[in-house]
Amino acid sequence: MKEFTRALSAKAMTKVNNTNSAAAVKSGSLPVFATPMMLALMEEATCRAVEPLLDDDESTVGTSVSITHDKASGIGTVVTAYATLVEVDGRKLYFDVTAKDSDGDVIGKGSIERFIIIKDKFMKRVNK
Repeated sequence: MKEFTRALSAKAMTKVNNTNSAAAVKSGSLPVFATPMMLALMEEATCRAVEPLLDDDESTVGTSVSITHDKASGIGTVVTAYATLVEVDGRKLYFDVTAKDSDGDVIGKGSIERFIIIKDKFMKRVNK
């Protein structure tokens, strides 16, 4: 892992549609942005934020999530997730995350922890 001297942040965007709705992913029955899809968008932003730190043989895996989903977003709404790396403790990475809708309203927030792994070693353990 490379050294860093400033807070790293990134964002990821999506448009709410029939494939990322609660009804489509079975996390509810309504045509609104699904909580699991909001989490996936937040995790995408964390991966983008930490990408400049990683060596070619490294990646990260999610280890802990604590988020709230505070406001529904209907079909057609653009949702943007923001992640900021706030702490590094060895191979543990701590992020603050927020998701906002097209009006700039916060629809969700929280924290995500990720762990830096060596790709080959990790996959050897998985494929045992």
